[in-house]
Amino acid sequence: MLTRLQIKGFKNLHDVDLRFGPFTCIAGRNGVGKSNLFDAITFLSDLASMPLLAAALKVRGTGDRIGGIENLFARSDAESKQMTLIAEMIVPGEVTDDYDRQATASATFLQYTLVLGLDTQRSDDLGRDPIYIEKEELIARSSSDAAKQLPFQPSKEWLMRHVIGPGKRTTPFIATEGIEEPAIKIYGEKTSARRPSTVPAKKSPQTVLSGVNASSHPTALAARREMQSWRLLQLEPSALRAPDEYRGPARLSATGGHLPNTLMRIGSQNEVAEQLAELIPGIVSVDVDSDDVRQQRTLGVTMRNRERYAASSLSDGTLRFLALAVLASDPQASGLTCLEEPENGIHPQRIPEMLRLVRRLAEEVEPEEKHLVPPLRQVIINTHSPLVVAELHDGDLLMAETLRARRAEWIHFKPLGNTWRATGLEPTELISKGELQAYLGGPTTRAPGTQRRVLDHYNQQLDMFNAPADRSA
Repeated sequence: MLTRLQIKGFKNLHDVDLRFGPFTCIAGRNGVGKSNLFDAITFLSDLASMPLLAAALKVRGTGDRIGGIENLFARSDAESKQMTLIAEMIVPGEVTDDYDRQATASATFLQYTLVLGLDTQRSDDLGRDPIYIEKEELIARSSSDAAKQLPFQPSKEWLMRHVIGPGKRTTPFIATEGIEEPAIKIYGEKTSARRPSTVPAKKSPQTVLSGVNASSHPTALAARREMQSWRLLQLEPSALRAPDEYRGPARLSATGGHLPNTLMRIGSQNEVAEQLAELIPGIVSVDVDSDDVRQQRTLGVTMRNRERYAASSLSDGTLRFLALAVLASDPQASGLTCLEEPENGIHPQRIPEMLRLVRRLAEEVEPEEKHLVPPLRQVIINTHSPLVVAELHDGDLLMAETLRARRAEWIHFKPLGNTWRATGLEPTELISKGELQAYLGGPTTRAPGTQRRVLDHYNQQLDMFNAPADRSA
């Protein structure tokens, strides 16, 4: 679970410091740069699996060209370009390496720091990557401080379940030493056992964390697994409609592939159908059809008229929300899911139901084996829709706006006041009522006993102006 992200020098993200809970919505007008936050998160995720150059070329805006990597670094007049990414996270306590060996992390509340530099000299050295590591670090945060450091106010039971360690350990798991020729060192769980492995930072083609694949470094491996679980869900109609081979993967891909096998594995067709019916009235059931001749599975939906429709004939919007319902019901689904404008393809009156479904992606699903700790799940969405913003809970919202300074434009994020996100912030760093009203439409009423929504601030402001005049005079 990503609990805090500090970014400096990535695209238009300059001195950004964001804290996250289980559910977050980034709202802002089109063109403000909301997607750049998702790019930074997925960039970190890719860096836990692949070389620097490959991860950089995957980021939107590079044009898949080495020369485009410069676009990832914020505009600066400095001779050298640098970006800093600091991720604070809660990682799984039990991990498995690529050889199916089990290991237990000694700490689960961690902070990972990565500083990258850009070679602006445009050297003709064909063997030299333009992007390099200046610093890499992985340290443990004290579990006793977790309640203070996690402002979204998790319960004591939640903390005891998910946050452990590091005991008396003060040595980093990964550290960088030296200035001119920095070297990255990776320490084992028992720091006195052996000398740490050392890698020249600027010459390394990938992060040290991405190379950890041994049960001898379980905490670093847990951090790697956590970052690998951060993904941007970009559901593609062709992938959602595709049948699955019998022996194919049974986990939903980032594009929505393997939907039939995933639903077959979790066996929650009735639950998925109920969730889908809230968004698309008329749906009675969801099923998986198995073709033993072709050794394939296909997805289907039965409507109220008893007609069954195969995935190939379903609309893009129906398939999109079917995938979200399956993901919400999957006990093996874990990590951070980023979603761009989930309201697309849904009727405006169904937005509250859509948000309930998306929130379920952040809820823990109890595993079949009761002795196991359920994996943490988390969701970050972005939107430009005032209808979505109006239905959010106060603590869910971060408003993105553009700041202009020094011939550059930066993105800035503001929470609502009187929420856990506002802790320690100045009034100028909070969303003003004027900004909020500029986003929201006409008033609606809130049901008694329900959690306060963003729209209720607008209603309250209207009540101040529409209150009946005092006729007693």
